Amino acid sequence: MTVLHEPAPPTLAEGAQGPCLRSFVEAVFDHLPRADQRKWAELHVRALLRTPGKKSLRRLAESVSDSPTASQALHQFVNASPWDWTAARRNLLRRVVPTGEAVTAWTLAPAFIPKRGEYSAGVHRRFDPVLGRLSNCQLGLVVLATGEHGPLPVDWSLYIPRTWTRARRSKVRVPDEVRGPLWSQAADLLRRTASLSPGRCAPVTADLSWLPDREAFLGHLTRSELPFVVEVPGTMRVVHAPSPSAGSPPLTVRELLTEQGNVTAEERQRVLTLPVSPSGPPSGRVRLRLLVQHRRDDSAQYWLTNLVDRPLPDLGALMRQPSLAAGVVNTLHEDFGLRDFEGRSFPGWHHHTTLVSVAFAYSRLYGRPT
Repeated sequence: MTVLHEPAPPTLAEGAQGPCLRSFVEAVFDHLPRADQRKWAELHVRALLRTPGKKSLRRLAESVSDSPTASQALHQFVNASPWDWTAARRNLLRRVVPTGEAVTAWTLAPAFIPKRGEYSAGVHRRFDPVLGRLSNCQLGLVVLATGEHGPLPVDWSLYIPRTWTRARRSKVRVPDEVRGPLWSQAADLLRRTASLSPGRCAPVTADLSWLPDREAFLGHLTRSELPFVVEVPGTMRVVHAPSPSAGSPPLTVRELLTEQGNVTAEERQRVLTLPVSPSGPPSGRVRLRLLVQHRRDDSAQYWLTNLVDRPLPDLGALMRQPSLAAGVVNTLHEDFGLRDFEGRSFPGWHHHTTLVSVAFAYSRLYGRPT
């Protein structure tokens, strides 16, 4: 394998040095074999924390270095240098949730990244719920670990549509194992994240309203026996299961609530709970709870969970995680350059999202360096 060597890093610009940030970055990237790689990792994270506005590589380089070759070196470190992003994410998780502390939730969230052209890894046409229209975009999936400092992004996946041919995949270096429908790529991401932190069986939370194959994903969750609390749209089909032997037909959540009759004023002030099962073969059904929270404008939010005996206050904290995660993803876009990746390759995208995650985590734990 050819090893690409970046130019030697220049001296940090005056006032940019901060031992706390350096120590944090060195701990996350201690697996990098060369000192120049570790230095470029520190410079890149520092630049993400310091550079206002668009995070182009040129602007990032100018914020931490006076060298005319710094932007080229940063580009090579992100797009061409063959470093292991999985190891960096494992180290990041250890830093944000040290051994002995609990992960209280793993939250799966989408990140829609608009793109021009069709050559960047995974680009395709998809409805973007943030823009409210079809968009040419990449679809990133992120898992956030919630601990003492709130939800922090610790692992990523880039969805590669099944329409992408072998030739297109090869050009942007997509590994052969990255394939399958969207729900299965989301499930693979959750499995991989869990492997980064064995023994921490925290509930999975997600808003599934954007996921087109949400029924298949819910089926995976129920078969895996992972604890979960997921928000679903009113069109989600379930089976009312007041008893294990009930043979009710599948209905949408909205139809089921209509069948149950009018909601009282008292029920509007609290979470309404109904026993249900996923739609599908009766032999594969499990008991779930449907949680309904009515809003003042007569709309409602719906969640499904297999934590049938968990107290409602505990579930309420889990139900808030998807909206908190959406806020984090928006912050990653606006303040940490998530949408500003300039490369096209699959490895480069993963390097970029890893560096963005490290910068965000540091800002949440310690604030921004001066």
